[in-house]
Amino acid sequence: MADKILLVEDDYEQALLFSRVLAASGYAVIDTATAEEARVKLAAEPFDLLLADWDLGGGMNGDALISWAKTRYPGLKSILFSNHLEVDEIAKACGADAAFRKVDGIAPLRQLVSRLTSPDAGHS
Repeated sequence: MADKILLVEDDYEQALLFSRVLAASGYAVIDTATAEEARVKLAAEPFDLLLADWDLGGGMNGDALISWAKTRYPGLKSILFSNHLEVDEIAKACGADAAFRKVDGIAPLRQLVSRLTSPDAGHS
């Protein structure tokens, strides 16, 4: 069974790109545009990885979503992504397992996702 990823990205084109690339790599990707929708999806079904944009439109940003998710789903792996230079620091502060800058391209994203979803990554 494919690892299931919850992708939270409010930019439609970016979400479509990430979804297609990750699906082509064999992952089951569910996407949502807001943290609030993501919270509902996380409560409804288990995911192996939460991939969240830092700068989401609406009330809650990706770092707050990851902090919230880590307290409720401690085994959930997570990646915070953005184009902001500080994304690594913010990812550490919110408890994310990794950070990714969009401008770095798709290959590093696939590598991070693979590393975090591998059988020895300790996901549940």
